[in-house]
Amino acid sequence: MKNRILLLCFMLFLSACDSSPTSGAKASRDKPAVLVNTVLVKQDDVSRTIERNGSLQAHREVRLSLQQEGLLLTLPHHEGDRVSQGDLLAQLDDTLLRIQLKKAQAHRRQAEQDLKRLKQLQSSRVVSEDDLARAVTALDVSRAEEEELRILLQQARITAPFDGIISQRLAEPGDSMSRFSQVLTLIDTHRLYTKLKLSDMLLTGLQLGDEVSLTIDALGPQRFSATINRIHPVVDESSRQGTIEVILNSTPAGARPGQLCRVQLQVHSSSRLLVPYSALRRDSRGEFLFTVDGNNKIKRQPIVSGLHFDEMVEILKGLNIGERIVTRGFLGLSEGSTVKLADKKASL
Repeated sequence: MKNRILLLCFMLFLSACDSSPTSGAKASRDKPAVLVNTVLVKQDDVSRTIERNGSLQAHREVRLSLQQEGLLLTLPHHEGDRVSQGDLLAQLDDTLLRIQLKKAQAHRRQAEQDLKRLKQLQSSRVVSEDDLARAVTALDVSRAEEEELRILLQQARITAPFDGIISQRLAEPGDSMSRFSQVLTLIDTHRLYTKLKLSDMLLTGLQLGDEVSLTIDALGPQRFSATINRIHPVVDESSRQGTIEVILNSTPAGARPGQLCRVQLQVHSSSRLLVPYSALRRDSRGEFLFTVDGNNKIKRQPIVSGLHFDEMVEILKGLNIGERIVTRGFLGLSEGSTVKLADKKASL
């Protein structure tokens, strides 16, 4: 009985020796290759459509102020009124200025007569050169005083600098106004525009004059044509965003300053290294791609991604042109896995 037990233990030992490393290595070698889809990496010139929200603004907005102090006599227009260039918008009481102007005109006429008489007497040597010079000076002063009062009279009234709409009325007739008091705001709604904030990475893909389109929420889904009118030269150093201005090519009926609009921009970019977004992997160590070498072996390649372009993503660091990456068939893949290519000719 004891001999049988020893024989059985010896046989089990031999069986265990036969089934270890050699059989395990063989099993590993016999593991089937994983079927994957791959593409070859290349650079492409790309563009993308982005949408940004903004508020419509009047192309011109002027705050109209009186340059003189006095009693406000006339303010004929209210918010929403349309005015034409040159229309009277505000008038101060200018009675005293007009009286002073009449006095200045009388002094100027007297100075002209005095100078004329002195010139006639100059030939008889009755008038000295000094008397004549003082008469000329007196005439110049009279003319300057008259011109000053004319300017003050002009400053006692406000006329419309352009065709527009009154958007604010800040005073009433009978108010006593101080110098530089604002009384009205005038806006030009013939052209409406909006300002948009964009990343500096997108600004390089835009140019002055680029055609864009926008919708105005209050007017429904209809798209209106617009143009990039200005790209501000400075980028905010904290947000890394710049500003562009988009102006409507024509103002649709019902469009008003302050309305919400949504602008679609076609951003053209320089050549970029792009891969399908589906190929991008992430784990606790960060972003990576599975690349395939010439022996159909898998390598985990750490990368840094950038902007998204529809179903593609930009690779900023870690990948080279011509490398082959896995786009489908990730189940069971790891560093060193052997794969079988579903389409070896595929490229981006």
